Parts: sequence; C-alpha cells; structure tokens
Amino acid sequence: MLTARRPCCRWPATPRGRTRRAGELTPREVEIPGPVARGLSNRDIAARLVLSEKTVRNHVERTYSKIGATNRVGASLYALEHGLVAPA
Repeated sequence: MLTARRPCCRWPATPRGRTRRAGELTPREVEIPGPVARGLSNRDIAARLVLSEKTVRNHVERTYSKIGATNRVGASLYALEHGLVAPA
C-alpha cells in the first residue's frame, strides 16, 4: 500500500522552529561569499569545503539570487559589507 508523501517545504526549518525567508542565507551559503571575494574558483572552494564542484556552483548561484548579486564582484561587495571577509 502506497501512502501519500508530504511535499517538502521550500525553506527548511531553522533551529528555532521558524522557516527561512528567501533572503536569509543558510549556514553553508554564508561560507560562499568569503572565498569568492578572495578570488577562489568554484573548484578551489569545493576543495576547501570538501564538496563537489557542482554543489559549490549550486550554492554560489543560490547565494547570488538571495543577496541580489549577478556576478562574483557583487558577491564580493556583499561579503565585505557584511563582514564575511576582512578587507585586504
């Protein structure tokens, strides 16, 4: 007998039980703008975070969408403005 599966919510619950808003970055996505701002490639970021390059690419794209960036320069500015990377 098959049972109906409950659809997965788009934004996972946070530890406090509330759901994420579209603009909030997940803990993993917070790790992405810093290395991007330092000029690392997706391959380099993947090696540092022990992830596949495709997973990093997906995180980068989702992060861009959430922070309103269209490229690595925009993500770098966001990282600097939000303290995710120290200025050189």
